[in-house]
Amino acid sequence: MKYWLVVYILLNGVWTPGAEVKPAGWSPRAYPSLAVCEKRRRFAEKAVKGVAKAPSKWFCTRTPDAPLSVLEAEKKARAKGR
Repeated sequence: MKYWLVVYILLNGVWTPGAEVKPAGWSPRAYPSLAVCEKRRRFAEKAVKGVAKAPSKWFCTRTPDAPLSVLEAEKKARAKGR
């Protein structure tokens, strides 16, 4: 099953999908498993920490275009083992 690494970036007080951020390059990326996606998520979060000018939220999901509220709920459920 394919998982997508999705990023949201806080721009002008609004959480914006990476796919809508300019310059390009923040669009969802596909990975072959949740484990691989989570590894890349940790790498990405670490890579931007301290150098990013805006806060960001990173998610691994099966739906690359899900709204932020769904991604946050999915992440919480996964943390609880559901």
